[in-house]
Order: sequence, then C-alpha cells, then structure tokens
Amino acid sequence: MEKNNIINSSLIFIDEELSTKDAIIKQIGDRAKEIGYVKDSTSYCDSVLKREEEVSTAIGYAIAIPHGKTDDVLKPFIAFYRSVKPFQWTKEVDEKVQLIFQIGVPETGTEKLHLKFISEVSKRLLDEEFRNQLLTLTDKEKIYDLLISINI
Repeated sequence: MEKNNIINSSLIFIDEELSTKDAIIKQIGDRAKEIGYVKDSTSYCDSVLKREEEVSTAIGYAIAIPHGKTDDVLKPFIAFYRSVKPFQWTKEVDEKVQLIFQIGVPETGTEKLHLKFISEVSKRLLDEEFRNQLLTLTDKEKIYDLLISINI
C-alpha cells in the first residue's frame, strides 16, 4: 500500500551510480512520467533545475531537497535517491550530497504543498538515527517503511 500515493516505492532509488544533479533530477523525472505522476518529464525537470538556479537545495547532512512546481505534475510526489558515494551538488558549494529527496507538485491548486513536504521531510531529517538508516539500509521495503513515517 502506497502512503497517499505521495511516496511510491517505484520512486525510491538505492545505491545508484549517477553523481550529477542534472542526471539524477532527470532519472527521477523520467521514472515519475513512466508511472503516471508526471505528464511531461522535460518540463518537470526544467522546473526543478530552474529552482536550483535560484538557490541550491543542499541543506547539510549530505542531503538535498530539489523540487519543482508545474502543472505537468499530475500527482504530488516525493522521490528518494541515494547515491553510492557523496558528490558535489553544485559548483558554488563544496558540500557533498548523498541523499536526495526530490519533490514534484502541481503549480495550480497546491501553492503551499511543496513547502509542507519540505518542512515535514526536514523535520524528520533532524533525527540522526533516521538519517543513518537512510544511508545504511539496503532493503528497499525497509527504506519505504522509513519514508512513510514522514508525517505528510
């Protein structure tokens, strides 16, 4: 059972080899399109990258929370991506990232929904044990169970 369809096990990527912001955002966008969350993955990815140009979404603790708002998002979602090793998220900031929570919400009718998602994910990420489990668990179902503990 998928929690409110916002966190979907098909949007959980564990120990992936990609190590650039653009490639990861595209991979998640393409998968979201494949499973019916996004109508046009290019438009959605462009909205995420445009937001990244404003200010990096790397928040510390090796975490980034990229997000995009566009009506090409058919259903709100939070994807989770863990890279094999930490990598530099932006050229401007030396901080490395390994855990990515990518958010997609429609532009219309959900004006503050992405802020709620970011807030709830950020609150949960303050818990060091939660972060450590996200970094070390290898079973996708256990990671899914952990993610649905986020109060969304």
